[in-house]
Amino acid sequence: MSIDAIAIIGANRRSTILSELLLMKGFQIRVYDSFRDSLNIMMAKIKWNLSKNSRLDLLSNVEAVQDYSKFKGADLIIETSLKTSEERFLYFSKILKEITSDCIIALNTNVPLLTSFERMSILPVERVVGLNFSEVFTNSIMEVSKSEYTDLCVINKFTEFMNRLSVKYSIINDKPGGIMERLTRVYINSTFDVLFKGKGFPNEIDGAIKEMAGSIYGPFEFLDIISVDYDYNTALRIYEMLNRETIKPHDIELKLLQYGQLGRKSNLGVYIYEDGNIVGENPILSNIIKYLGLRKVEKEEIFSDIMIKVLNEAKQIAKEVMIGEQDIENITKLAFGWSFGIFGLQKKYPSLFVVKEKSEFDNLDTF
Repeated sequence: MSIDAIAIIGANRRSTILSELLLMKGFQIRVYDSFRDSLNIMMAKIKWNLSKNSRLDLLSNVEAVQDYSKFKGADLIIETSLKTSEERFLYFSKILKEITSDCIIALNTNVPLLTSFERMSILPVERVVGLNFSEVFTNSIMEVSKSEYTDLCVINKFTEFMNRLSVKYSIINDKPGGIMERLTRVYINSTFDVLFKGKGFPNEIDGAIKEMAGSIYGPFEFLDIISVDYDYNTALRIYEMLNRETIKPHDIELKLLQYGQLGRKSNLGVYIYEDGNIVGENPILSNIIKYLGLRKVEKEEIFSDIMIKVLNEAKQIAKEVMIGEQDIENITKLAFGWSFGIFGLQKKYPSLFVVKEKSEFDNLDTF
């Protein structure tokens, strides 16, 4: 049997993006959330976007629900929200009573599949996969995680589902953060490091990456879109599991989080926003970054400082996950909106991926 009816847990930005894609591809959807206001906002956004595409006829294919019994008959359950272990156990214990024995469950990959199995022994491990996708470049690429327990028939069925969506995808072995999330954390942290060292202002750093990588958004613009709180909390979870300093959330990001300056959704993050457009840089940055914009550096130096760390993490992931460079190339190109993936950029700018001796400027307190 094919996947036709889909149930989504959580009414949020991710579920809205996913619902619109699924509707345009002819799927039937039901979205659950315990908060009626969240469901209403999500449905209003979906209606608005369908109207802009002259496809309001599809609105009848999506239903907002607050009763898990409405998940009966679903071929696929997708978890877009990320709750505590106790909350997840509670809602899956209810959902599993409603679905059939051939329904596939796609978990939010912020928590690795094996960790989820340990904390929720009720899950049918052979029918569980992980699903992740870019919230910035939507519908560009999806990352599907499988565990050692995942049934081959489930993978085949999910592959057919991905092909129906007409979205590029990679199937990887289950690891904390997968590929997309781990590389996002290093990308953002490396960019904050450049800012912390006084090598330009946010718009100069973003401008350098956009020009050199051929991307639509620079890393700070990218961060403001996905939101500071999402990025920080995701980075913290992965750091706690891997204990890698390159993934540890940056202190500057923590400050923004503490001030409630979360990006576009709060109209203030690294940048100031009006009507979704950047109208300035956050003035608080000069108070929390001692050497903000201390000197101007060439765009090549900014690019090198950021991308060398991303490349090193990509190589480490390739070893751990046992995946080919082409998959990582596709993910970095499509998820970050670059003209090339990280290995393609290395080939384009080989001299910029050579680690240089640390300069006195990198030790600002003794400069």
